[in-house]
This record gives sequence, structure tokens and C-alpha cells, in this order.
Amino acid sequence: MAFIALLFGSIGHQHLTSIQERFLHAESGDIHAQFELAHSYWQQGQKTSAYYWWERAANSGSVKSINRLMTHFPKNSDKWLTLAANAGISSAIDAVAKRQLVSSSFSLERWVARWQHEQTAWLEKQFDSLNSFENNPQCKTALAVIGHNHSQKSGYLKVLSALEESAFDVNWCSQWVVDSELECTLQGERERASCSATESADYEIIFAESGIASASDRQIVLTEHSSRAVILHEVAHWLGLADEYPMSEVLAQSFCQGLYLHKSLNIVVTDASNNKLYESDIKALYERLPWKSSLDSWRDIAQHNGHYWVLGSDKKQHDIGLFKADTCNAERQFQAWKPVKETTAMEQHATEYWPEIYLQLIESQSETAN
Repeated sequence: MAFIALLFGSIGHQHLTSIQERFLHAESGDIHAQFELAHSYWQQGQKTSAYYWWERAANSGSVKSINRLMTHFPKNSDKWLTLAANAGISSAIDAVAKRQLVSSSFSLERWVARWQHEQTAWLEKQFDSLNSFENNPQCKTALAVIGHNHSQKSGYLKVLSALEESAFDVNWCSQWVVDSELECTLQGERERASCSATESADYEIIFAESGIASASDRQIVLTEHSSRAVILHEVAHWLGLADEYPMSEVLAQSFCQGLYLHKSLNIVVTDASNNKLYESDIKALYERLPWKSSLDSWRDIAQHNGHYWVLGSDKKQHDIGLFKADTCNAERQFQAWKPVKETTAMEQHATEYWPEIYLQLIESQSETAN
């Protein structure tokens, strides 16, 4: 206050200059005056004074002051982002919420309580996903998504978002679980992550700290970096779809010999050594195709050479038929076949291409199970 007295004490009844008026307004809490005063100090090279007044204005919700602080004093970006979020700036709200989503000090419940009343497009999308799966009154399947600490809750929302935006019609309900006793090990040459959790549910998705994603009958293991495409590829295994890329020798030996428990809706396997087949052979294969009802005739899956039948549809004549897949490449005595000629998400997950016939097969299986 001594400075104010020195500045104004000698003025008496004289009129205040514009600079003096601005200072008085800034001191009384006028954020516009505080911004202008800080700007004036910055132009004069008085960075400490500029910082002081911009910060005062920012603490009172001045968006312009927050932007200047972020530009000129980036080392305190976390502090400025928090101020911007408190000021209602959508981009800052999303940025702070995303940081807290990967923070081990924020539980999901605390995160929800902090952000559920904010109305940014990104946050509304997250809460739509949470509401769809956590409050599903028609739930038929329980899904537990499990991590070893609170920082992995971002993966939980990624899973829910992937499921909600997918072409799959899943009627599941979900819960997020933090399991401090979660244990994961790496197995095989490809270092697939294998995990053991204390939680029990119809299906489990577990986040491991390392390894590659994998799926078994009731469990999917992901990493924190698993993309939406990887998540949907692994979920598709649960829904009855098999890999269309070359399986490892261990997996191919079991799968291609038919030594697996789950259904394979998109892959059938035949003997690769027999290239000369009779009509009865083709008809027998036709009868066991999961996609038989989408074909016009048994003739759609083979071509006649005058004496024998050769497996495989004519790509120019058929969109759905019998086309070679790479699934059993490691077991040369077997040949895998799929219903479409295109590269699907079961061969290269990044394509995210789910043929309509695949969705129909999943739906038909679900209806049969029900």
C-alpha cells in the first residue's frame, strides 16, 4: 500500500492519468484492467509485474490472461490448464480431464464426480459410454474390465467406446475393477500376456503392463497401448470369429486339427493334400459351412474341371463363397477357408472391415444361444 500512497498521494485533487486509473481499477479487481496493466508491463520488459497481474486476472477467470500465461510462461502449463478448465474453456476441461484419467491418484468414482456436470463433446461421449454399459437394464452378459491401478481407467473407457461404436450388437453390462494383486506373465515366442485376476465375471478384459494382446474363451488381455481395432479384433474371438492371418505353430496345430472348444464362424478347414474331389465331397463340406444359408448352391464353393471338383469360389462370380485364408499356413497338410475374398479385420485388425456376412453369423449364433 506504500506504493499506492506514493503513486497517488501527491496528486491531491488533480485528475488521475489513464495509467493511474487503470492501476486503481486493477487493484480493485477489474480483470480487464489487470490484463491491460500486465500487457503494458510486458511491453516494457517488466516480466515479473506482467506475470503478477496476468495471474491475478487468470485466477478471476480471464481467458485472455490465461492464454498469455500459457504463451509466455509455458513451464507452468499444468497450472494454467487448471485455471482454464475452471474458467470453462472446453479444450482445457478436456485436457485436464484426460490427464486425470491416466492419473493413479484419481479413482474412476472421483473422476466421474469431478467431470460429470461438464458439457464438452468429449466428456459427454465418455459418460454416454459409461451409462450405456454400467446402467444397462437389459444386461445379459457381465463384463469386468480389470487393471492393476487407477491409471488404467482410461483403458476402461477406451474399451466401452470401442464396443459402443462397433458394428457388434452386444447386450453387456460392465464394471471397472482395480486389482492390486493382478499378476501377468509373458508366454511363448510372441510373448502373449497371460494374467490371473481375483475378480470373477462372465467375461474379463485385463490390462497388462507388457506383452501383446490375446484372447481365450472368457478372457481378453490387452495392453495400455491396444488400439480400438485391436480391442474389437479380440472381442470378435468371443463372438465366434477366428484369426485369418497365419496362426503360430502351436495354435495352428490345435486349431487346424479341430482341437478347440469355441465355434469358428468364419473359418473352415479341409485337407490340403486332396485337390481332386467328387460332388459328394463338395456337398458334405457345403453342409457344414456356418454360412451355408448365404449361398445359393453347393456349386458356389467349388469349380468343376471336367472330371473333378476343385475347392474355391470364382472371385469374379461370387462375393460370398469359399476363399483361401492364411490361418493354417503353419500346418501345410491343412487349408483354411473363409466366406469372403476381401481382407477383413480378422486378418488385419487395422482395416476394421467387418463384412455383413460376419455380423449376420454372429447374430445368428446369438439367437441360437438365446
